[in-house]
Amino acid sequence: MKNLDLTIFPPIPNDEWKQLAERQLKGANPDEELSWKNEAGIELKGYYDASDLEPLRYLADFFTTLPSHRWKLYEEVSVRETKFANQQVLKALMGGCDGVILKVSNVVELEEATSDVNIAICDICTISDEALSTKYFSGFQIMPNGNCFRAKDVENPIDQISEVISGLLDHSYIYRHALSDFFLEIAAVRALRFLLNQRGSNANIHTHVPLHHSKDHQWFLNTTAGLASILGGSHSIDFSTAIGDSRISRNTGNLIREESGIEEYKDQCGGSYYIEVLTDKIIKGVEEKLRQ
Repeated sequence: MKNLDLTIFPPIPNDEWKQLAERQLKGANPDEELSWKNEAGIELKGYYDASDLEPLRYLADFFTTLPSHRWKLYEEVSVRETKFANQQVLKALMGGCDGVILKVSNVVELEEATSDVNIAICDICTISDEALSTKYFSGFQIMPNGNCFRAKDVENPIDQISEVISGLLDHSYIYRHALSDFFLEIAAVRALRFLLNQRGSNANIHTHVPLHHSKDHQWFLNTTAGLASILGGSHSIDFSTAIGDSRISRNTGNLIREESGIEEYKDQCGGSYYIEVLTDKIIKGVEEKLRQ
């Protein structure tokens, strides 16, 4: 793939596309007929070309300076019975995960669920509905230090990112839900990374792929939303399991990380006309909302 000859696909300038589209539309204006709004309400054109990147140079200037990073794979484990949870934690770590996210309600559950785990060589994260007064965690925290801002599960990236930026303070981690739209998820994570940097934050972005309302579609959502989140630049990710063993969800992350090679590149989607425009529109949408 690195030696792919892209010259076999000649570029189609915007004017040339408009002429062809106008003939296909029997004289109608392509900019009016083919413009649309995505599920986040962002207005988009039917076609983009290299000329659309000219006013977006600031994105290339930013993302090309970011180093590539090896993102982390986590697995969420609900602690209902601590012995069983301990077994699940060990399976996750031995199955390729860098760490686990434990859903716990007290310190005893936390200690028993991790009794056979060397926390010095893996990440043990905790999440709860109540803040617990312990050195281990408060709401959501990665041991032994740091804290996390939990964003609401919303499908609009402008609303999600605005909430994060408004409530960020000095948080070291951000816990967010992946969006189901592939391209929107890529652009949303990229926009979030840019806006965090603009505000001097080095917070790590953790993306959780939520459960789909249809269990049969969970495998597709894990694959597409997970890949999109990584392409956007998430620092860590975990996948939900709807049917069968969590090993399947875990291996989705293993395959993306170990066999795709995408982490070798700094900004895998940089230069994509549509994604660059979408990233810019999300950034501007967030900035406008924060000014209100």
